[in-house]
Amino acid sequence: MSSISSISHSQAAAVSTYKSDELSASTKQQLEALGIDPSTVTSEAQAQILIAQAQAARHQNNSGYQEKQGGNSSEQELMSEAKELASTVGVTVSSTDTLDDIIDNISVEIQKMLNSGDKSKIEAAQGYQTQLASISDRADSIQSTQQNIFNTMDMISVSNKYALGL
Repeated sequence: MSSISSISHSQAAAVSTYKSDELSASTKQQLEALGIDPSTVTSEAQAQILIAQAQAARHQNNSGYQEKQGGNSSEQELMSEAKELASTVGVTVSSTDTLDDIIDNISVEIQKMLNSGDKSKIEAAQGYQTQLASISDRADSIQSTQQNIFNTMDMISVSNKYALGL
């Protein structure tokens, strides 16, 4: 009778190779592109989770790089900027307004300024549009990052359920 500890390296390598052969070619390519050795992955589901985690981490790192380059990426900072712009444009903000509500209301007010025909209002509105676009783009980036994280967490929970047989 042989014990588990007596499995040879060649048998372990064969098992590892067999398991990695279960991965699709595109999954192997994705793993390699992300710097993950496909032979260390035991199933397609695990590979997909690792890919999602690596992509979320890469996206998070890119967002951190943008933040270091002077971009405000915190929701609270964006909310503060949006409220300040709203005040400048003449939009009233309630305590229950979301960032999206504030952005929409500012956009409506800027459009009114652009349609006014007053040259000074039009020039001011164009500057406000640039500020609003910056706030909106950063808000979209934050939402995208959060969605990627939630998707990754969901994939992990599904994988854990399968692994536990639930």
